[in-house]
Amino acid sequence: MYVILVIAVAWLTLVALALAIFRSAALADRATERQRRVARAAVVLAAVPIAGAGAPDAGARGCANAHSRPGRAAPQATLCLINAERRARHFAPLSANRRLARAARQHAADMVARRYFSHVAPGGGTVLARLQRVGYPGGCAWKAGETLAWGAGGGQVTPAARVAAWMRSRPHRRLLLSRGFREAGVGIAAGAPNGSGAAFTYAVELGRRRC
Repeated sequence: MYVILVIAVAWLTLVALALAIFRSAALADRATERQRRVARAAVVLAAVPIAGAGAPDAGARGCANAHSRPGRAAPQATLCLINAERRARHFAPLSANRRLARAARQHAADMVARRYFSHVAPGGGTVLARLQRVGYPGGCAWKAGETLAWGAGGGQVTPAARVAAWMRSRPHRRLLLSRGFREAGVGIAAGAPNGSGAAFTYAVELGRRRC
């Protein structure tokens, strides 16, 4: 009887050990897959940022504040205009995303404060780093894009003028109308990257996550 009990205990121990090993392996596989999903990130940038004046005013297409000097409602007006362009081509509109908007606001303000105009900040800060900082990927496979602009003087600073300028530029138009994006955030900062006076700097972050 004692021998049988010892064998039973040993067998149960082996079974428990085997289950623990299988569970650890499964957890490791899930962790590895999560890392792979996070690593599968693609970043698309508009090739040539648009700056300065000279862009014609876009039609408001029913978007409030589209022709107004940028204020609190300007990011919403900008996204409304972008979605109007997408709907006109039968593309799905972009949903507003607060994290993308936060990254866009931070980048627009940083370009004005440190006087540069680029997708890469002085010191090497990239779109990928900016979106990770605001927690946008969230452990998912994701794709991101960014487009920039600034305007100075009169109607050139309005959301309508900036969207019109983007639509006249092939790389910007292709980015903003891409079917590959589902979400967006708009950031606008008073001032210009070159330090000029009455100007506004725009940044749009676009993204799509697959979890």
